[in-house]
Amino acid sequence: MDFHARLLAPVLGRHLKCTVVVINRPGGGGLVAMNDFYESPKKDGLTLAITGEGLPFAQLIGDPGVRFDVRKFGWIISLYKEFRYLVVGIDSPYKSWEDLKNLKQPKAAVTSPTSQSGIPTILAFEVLGLERGKVIAGYPGSTEILLALKRLEADFTVISKSHALRKNPLVRPLLAMEETRAPEFPDIPSYKEMPLKPEAKRMMEIVMLAQAAGRSIVTPPGVPKEKVGFLRKVFATLVQDADYLGKIEKAGYAAKPLSGDETAAKVKQTLSIKPAELKMLKYLLFEKYL
Repeated sequence: MDFHARLLAPVLGRHLKCTVVVINRPGGGGLVAMNDFYESPKKDGLTLAITGEGLPFAQLIGDPGVRFDVRKFGWIISLYKEFRYLVVGIDSPYKSWEDLKNLKQPKAAVTSPTSQSGIPTILAFEVLGLERGKVIAGYPGSTEILLALKRLEADFTVISKSHALRKNPLVRPLLAMEETRAPEFPDIPSYKEMPLKPEAKRMMEIVMLAQAAGRSIVTPPGVPKEKVGFLRKVFATLVQDADYLGKIEKAGYAAKPLSGDETAAKVKQTLSIKPAELKMLKYLLFEKYL
């Protein structure tokens, strides 16, 4: 989030002819900052936050660190949503998703079952029909996960597209855990091209919806509607700025903004799923494959 804040600050300052100050608030995977931001007494629209990906998902599954209601933030714009791939190690004997389906007990590596890559990694078992899959959780970070793939102590994981596109990659993408193929990997199929069971299809729909907000700009609750509307217009112009677009694309991100209205609608949809669907989702993430 720091990268995007520091990328946006000078562009926003130039558009509004003002000084923009970036403040980092680490802790709890971003939840500490969002809790404090949610309770901010400042309602003038001058204090903004960049959300972590999947913020609505944390509230949906009842993360104990959440003290906010995402529906009450002022959603200004979603800057982008990370594209994610199921990958194997570059030296892995598995060359396609069909190879993974033939494994008796495939193993997947994650930092946490509820991390932004952990969620689609676990649901990959459902997508591929791997009923006897096993999740190995607790890796400190992506470096350790990639080493686990290299050592073949795990068969696959899910990583972001920006990670997959780095020079001298250690991984081979086999499946896009997204609704479409990406131009960078046109030969890699989307999960939607798989012969999905209805339950797996619905779980992926929920996760795609929950992650649709991506990296978003928000105001605290209580900011007047006219100020939220003004900020939406400002950022709609800002994300078309040539300097901004050049820098974000150079960093490996695809700039696909989603308007504040659209983002807010998807957030509300996420928190409106049926109780039975939420129960199934929690079972998959916290029980079935652990």
